[in-house]
Amino acid sequence: MKNKEHIQKQVSNTFQVLETIEKVAVNSFFKHKVLKKIEAEKVAKQSVFSWFTPQLQLATLGFILILNTTAIFYAYTSVESTNTAIDTFAQEYALQPTSNSILN
Repeated sequence: MKNKEHIQKQVSNTFQVLETIEKVAVNSFFKHKVLKKIEAEKVAKQSVFSWFTPQLQLATLGFILILNTTAIFYAYTSVESTNTAIDTFAQEYALQPTSNSILN
C-alpha cells in the first residue's frame, strides 16, 4: 500500500510542477537569427563528381552506345571470316577429317 501511495504522491508532485512552468518570452526574430548563424557555420560539401555534368553524362552515354554497337557489329561480321580462317588453317595442316574414319 505504501508503494501505491508513494507513486500517487510523485504523480501529484509532477503535475504541480507542470502547472508552475511559465511561458518564456522570445524575441520574434530569434528563429531567423539562429538559422542565419547555422547557415554561416555550415561547410559546403563538395561533390565528388561535380565535374560530371548532365551534358557530359549524355555524351559519355552516347560514346558507350556507339562503342558497343561497333563491337557487336564487328563480332558478327568477323564470325564469317573466322570460320574461313579456321578452314584454311585446317587445310594447311591437313586437319580435315576423312569420311571413312570410324570416330567421326
